[in-house]
Amino acid sequence: MKGETFVINGDAWTVVDIAPAQPLAEMVAALLEDEGILAMVRGDDLLSDAFSNLGAASIGGAVVLVPQADADRALALIAETVTDYQGEELDAIMQAIASGGDPEELLGPPGEGYDGDDEDDENDSEEDDRA
Repeated sequence: MKGETFVINGDAWTVVDIAPAQPLAEMVAALLEDEGILAMVRGDDLLSDAFSNLGAASIGGAVVLVPQADADRALALIAETVTDYQGEELDAIMQAIASGGDPEELLGPPGEGYDGDDEDDENDSEEDDRA
């Protein structure tokens, strides 16, 4: 699906990211918009979009779309800045989101990632040094 182009309301939009949860897709869209790239987040299936239009959070994954002309620039920016979480790290993030956590607080500044706990991370670097 990533890289596919769809016509939405007469305009060509390209999928540049697929996220397991809408809050994560919204973070990617915000990153793109900060760089001047128009971005749209949609549920990864039509049922998700219907729920989102009713004001509910997405019930599944989500995709980030950009105008086709900006797709290459958006894909390059995502490749440089977005961490693709997997395994236990992704499970911990999804669990925290499901319980109402803010993904931006959980993930920390770009490049640091989520360490699997909700504790203050001041001592994490000391613990890492001892390991």
